[in-house]
Amino acid sequence: MLDLLERMSNYRIDDQRCSLPHPVLHTQQGMREGPGKPPPDKDEAPNKTSSRNRLEEVLAYPGPYPQVVLPSSGTYWDEHTTDADHTYLTSSSNNTKFETDEAATYYRRYFLGNEHWTYFGEDEVHGPVVLSHKREVISSQENLRVLLRLKTGTHHATIINLGDNPTPAKMVKRLKEELTIECFYPVVTPEGPELILAYDEHVLKNHFKFGLIYQRFGQTMEEQLFGNKCESRALEEFLCLMGQRVKLKDHEGFKGGLDTQFGQTGEESIYEIFRKKEIMFHVSTMLPYKDNDPQQLERKRHIGNDMVAIVFQEANTPFAPDMIASHFLHAYIVVQPIDPCTSNTRYRVSVTARSDVPFFGPTLPLTSTFEKGPQFKEFLLTKLINAEIACYKAERFAKLEMRTRSSLLSALVDDLRMKTNEFLGVTKVPETPKVETTGNKFREIVRSVLIGRKNPDAAGVLKKPITNNSNTLLAGTPASARSKSSGGSSGARTPTSSPDTTPNTHMALSESDDSSLNSMDIDCHPQPLNEDSDTGLESMSSAETPHKLSLQCPLCGGHEDGVCALHADPEIVMRQVETLKHEINKLKCDKLDLLRQNVTCQREIKKLKEKELKLGGDLSSANKEILRLQALLKDLGTGQVSAV
Repeated sequence: MLDLLERMSNYRIDDQRCSLPHPVLHTQQGMREGPGKPPPDKDEAPNKTSSRNRLEEVLAYPGPYPQVVLPSSGTYWDEHTTDADHTYLTSSSNNTKFETDEAATYYRRYFLGNEHWTYFGEDEVHGPVVLSHKREVISSQENLRVLLRLKTGTHHATIINLGDNPTPAKMVKRLKEELTIECFYPVVTPEGPELILAYDEHVLKNHFKFGLIYQRFGQTMEEQLFGNKCESRALEEFLCLMGQRVKLKDHEGFKGGLDTQFGQTGEESIYEIFRKKEIMFHVSTMLPYKDNDPQQLERKRHIGNDMVAIVFQEANTPFAPDMIASHFLHAYIVVQPIDPCTSNTRYRVSVTARSDVPFFGPTLPLTSTFEKGPQFKEFLLTKLINAEIACYKAERFAKLEMRTRSSLLSALVDDLRMKTNEFLGVTKVPETPKVETTGNKFREIVRSVLIGRKNPDAAGVLKKPITNNSNTLLAGTPASARSKSSGGSSGARTPTSSPDTTPNTHMALSESDDSSLNSMDIDCHPQPLNEDSDTGLESMSSAETPHKLSLQCPLCGGHEDGVCALHADPEIVMRQVETLKHEINKLKCDKLDLLRQNVTCQREIKKLKEKELKLGGDLSSANKEILRLQALLKDLGTGQVSAV
């Protein structure tokens, strides 16, 4: 009975078991070791099961086996078996050069240190725009070298025959016809080139980390790959070729996410400096191994977060790129030794990557076989670096890169605007107001008029006397957010600029630039008028108001039925709306200016605090040195007296 209960309990635990973790070893197909274990295909992910079955089918036949077995879904490509859509197979370029973004180096190469101009602006559709241009004479002909920065990328061109007056708008139109920006602001600050250079070269990387996975013969599961404890002699020979074996606790270069203080990520790793670029390898056999963790998550935590990995095969065995579940790993370089640890050691190489990763050089030779030596090392390291650069163009990373570039470009425009105004002594920051069509404005006006006709009392807002002056409107803020004020003055009134102006004042700005006339009301009565507030904080109800008026006109509150004669003309209403829009934009510009000043002040305060701490430390050190010298003088004086 007890045995039966124990067996039932094991089955219940197995039914609740998730896909991971699970034991690696199995005795035969369809059965794992241990009592009550379900078949291996029951709790494994579909892609892992399919890759395992595919590899086992290949291993069922006698060798030699292919290095890479691609899934039938077409989610990966192999450099030697790619379809006709990739035309790079006919390329004869075998140069071991880095495929970096050349546009990121143009500003330093052509503009920095030479006379040039830079402008910034805001396009309605494409967002921030930064333009740099300089004049050049090529073959006795004057040209314009232009560098255009958009959130979609940086564009470079040499323009000729632009006319007698080459304005920035014309240059932008020549490079990108869809841009409609007309207004540009010049960059007039000594810090401009430094800011622009930092933005352009943010895509250039000098630090890389790559995974290195060890695969033994017949291993078809991810857990088996990460469960290899020891290194073979062939792997040790390959690691010595790839880089230097360094102690992590003594390592001071690029860490690649490894722990160099407490040894939680192993004691050693492989590190190399290749053409001024630092490379750190995450070697699976050098990362910590835990007996009670079948998945070896500590190893996968590092290798699974790399974009490119080397798969070192101990012998001739197939590898499936979809057998490792990872959102980051997009490319694999599979290396298989031939006659290892001999004077005739060679390596067979295959390259596979996800379908949205473009081709990256240098191209593999037809034989895909390399002799052990510095040429193979140079080829492989260049291939790894170019593979990571190509992975950034995949769909998953391209969206993140575009989002990062857009935010950095917006920050660059803000910094250039702020630094230019600080250098010129301009207190107000030039902002390009958002453009609104006349049709949208007219629809808002008609909507507000119709709402006012249906329910005149619903337009309960602040009142203002109408005079013959042109300044007759108040900046549009919701009625529930305005304070009660008198209308006896004939001059124009300005909206509350701060929520702390009066105790009973609450400022609420609209979330968008569209301010409709149903959120304001104008009073022609010269005496104070108290109204019911939407917030329930009124000081006097409308029934107790001594000067209660019947509000008929929904725009001005006049006594005429419907819309009064003053507001019957849509042009007059539109001019008033334009005035309100202008006031709102002014307030937003002032708010941005105050925010930037606040940020600047906080930075200065932080710098002063750091300086204060540093000076305090220096003062403490000086006091200790003084005390030490005084004690030394005292000892010297005592010694002289005793000698006498």
